[in-house]
Amino acid sequence: MLQSLFGSLTLRQCTGLQQTPIRSMQLLATLKPSPNSTKKFKRLGRGPSSNKGKTSGRGTKGQKARGHVKSWFEGGQTPIYKLFPKVGFTNVHSKELVPLNLERIVEWQRKGRLNLENGETLTMKKMKDSGLISGSIKDGVKLLARGQFIFDLPWSIEATSASKKAIASIEKAGGSFVAKYFTPLSLSAHLKPEWFLKNRGRIPLPARPIKRKDIERYSDPERRGYLVVENDPFYQLLQESKAKKLVSKAITKKSMLEKQLDTLIGKDHFHRIANESKIVSLEELKK
Repeated sequence: MLQSLFGSLTLRQCTGLQQTPIRSMQLLATLKPSPNSTKKFKRLGRGPSSNKGKTSGRGTKGQKARGHVKSWFEGGQTPIYKLFPKVGFTNVHSKELVPLNLERIVEWQRKGRLNLENGETLTMKKMKDSGLISGSIKDGVKLLARGQFIFDLPWSIEATSASKKAIASIEKAGGSFVAKYFTPLSLSAHLKPEWFLKNRGRIPLPARPIKRKDIERYSDPERRGYLVVENDPFYQLLQESKAKKLVSKAITKKSMLEKQLDTLIGKDHFHRIANESKIVSLEELKK
């Protein structure tokens, strides 16, 4: 460090075997910052000759002379963020699905960049590895129906969801579609299984839907949910629980008034009086 600041001893080769030492001196006074890296501070309030004297360049009086004005302040009139009503809301539970049209799948296959073997399924991992989907996949992939009239690939496709027209065109071409449920962890394990095997030594099991909205979505045959298509054991348990709930709803509980009427109808004298249509006195009811 000292040698680089104050000087360094170098050797210059001369003729023959003789070497002459030469000292080159670097002075601290020559050190300075690089050009345009620093800016000189402008002194304020130091006399009229500097043009930044008594009022320091702020003018005379007023809000801007005494302090700072917020950028959103509009002088006291109704600001624009209060002038119009709030419309809509932001759904914090919404999923960011990557849209994928059928025409892009056909284009990728015609270019020879998406070759599937017989019986192989086009999953989201293969879409990502082949470059069919560029960028990151946060919550899943949704198939859209643009290019439905040129789609003629009899493939089985697996994604998070798909539109009704896209499902119809896939099945019309002789293929099949399955809507799979993924959590962020199971989606990462699906896209990068080698990372989990290398760092954790195992691949986590796929999760099951727990929200009612997700259970209804992936058990809907019109949306080709995997619970119905694959006849998942979890779907069988759901069907059994629904059947038990229907039976329990059929056997409804009786109110206190209905129970009292049942006990009264069971008595012979009340049953006899009720069948006879006549005016009954209070004494006859007490018998």
